[in-house]
Amino acid sequence: MNLTLIDPFQLHAELPEVIEDKLELKDQEIVVCAFSRRGNLLAGGCRGGSVVVWDFDTHGVARTFEGHAGCVTAVAWTRSSRRLFSAAADGGLVLWEVLSGERTHAVSLGVPIGLAALHPRKRDLCVACTQSQGGAAGAVVLQHLQKPEQRVSLLPPDVQAAEDAASAAGKRGDMVACFDLLGERVLVGTARGGVHVVSLGGQVLASLQVAGGAAIKSIELGRNGTRFVINSSDRMVRLFALERVLEGNRAPLRELQDVVNRVQWTHASLTADSEHVIASSSSQTEQHLYIWDLHGHLTKTLEGPKDGGIYFTSHPSRPILACCARSGGLFVWTKQYAENWSAFAPDFKELEENEEYEEREDEFDIKEVQEAKVDDPADELIDVVTVERSEVAHVPDADDDDAELLFIPTVPIADDDADGGGSSMDTGDDFAKAKKRKPSAADGAGGRAGKRAA
Repeated sequence: MNLTLIDPFQLHAELPEVIEDKLELKDQEIVVCAFSRRGNLLAGGCRGGSVVVWDFDTHGVARTFEGHAGCVTAVAWTRSSRRLFSAAADGGLVLWEVLSGERTHAVSLGVPIGLAALHPRKRDLCVACTQSQGGAAGAVVLQHLQKPEQRVSLLPPDVQAAEDAASAAGKRGDMVACFDLLGERVLVGTARGGVHVVSLGGQVLASLQVAGGAAIKSIELGRNGTRFVINSSDRMVRLFALERVLEGNRAPLRELQDVVNRVQWTHASLTADSEHVIASSSSQTEQHLYIWDLHGHLTKTLEGPKDGGIYFTSHPSRPILACCARSGGLFVWTKQYAENWSAFAPDFKELEENEEYEEREDEFDIKEVQEAKVDDPADELIDVVTVERSEVAHVPDADDDDAELLFIPTVPIADDDADGGGSSMDTGDDFAKAKKRKPSAADGAGGRAGKRAA
């Protein structure tokens, strides 16, 4: 329906420019976030362990999940958006049913989790990166959520031993990882500057070493699956082509940095169309987002409030960024649109300044117009039931045949105030409680009074 309104050539040129809104939670700090596949839902993980889902059209909280005892470190959606994955520093991996709020699967690794990612096609499979502790480096494991005993270490023993030795020598040994487009391989970044492309069975398919051995702080694959970006501790953001790395070419396509200020980066990623690279500076007091094109040219710098950004994610189809700030709020960056009144009427002409208009002598004369017989549009039958297939139609996961969740329904419930006036909207939890509530004496009296009045 609305796909015809999107200009595919203009979409690539659009980038966020201004802050549209700030999403905040009472007594909660948002540290990670993720858009659903269509971008109609936004999930946020909080430092206190809560997971929140916003309806992005209204920016209202639609669901809140409580189940983690530590800071949430990752959130991800299944392709149908009916399930939400979350990982936390308490070692828990949870798959939530979005509509009911129940935990479909829950696994505890027993050690803090620094980063995790859900398999792009299989909702019961994820990769988790544990944090280093006690002089031992973190590990990267492939975990089955439905069968907790199925856990595979993805790093070969020799690579893991080298990371443990570096961690014992005082170098922090946290690792990062992400799946490729189809989930057939895992990209792993280590604290010693190594990047390994590993199969799901733990076989290393390709490896490269960052110059200087700078620790890899984050690794992100573009939505088209052809390029990935790594953020290193040497204040450099590097862009690689996945196929070239698999062929043995270890040189990055681009090395991006702020050559003037030499700032550190908290996070780096590709835009939804994979045409630009975005990185957020690690400033404590300034929220700066740098945007480069694929040729390495700095296209735009977004300067936000005095609240540094720690994580961000891109909307899948619109020039929108959701950026988590150090204060715990979530800023929504979007493009600044100019009003174009000519879009409402083809013959409407916009004037830069006032012009004197000379009317014709007969311009406002009443003229009899012979009405032509036209078909009444009200007589046409409009089909509002049939759903047409499109290029963005839902393709279910390998083990997920659910219909795509396009919105979280709201249900009106009666107001429980004493005055009995007004009504409120709820997502269903309070509505279920209202249905179970037994009628009170006041309800019965009101009913009898109504009958007598009738």
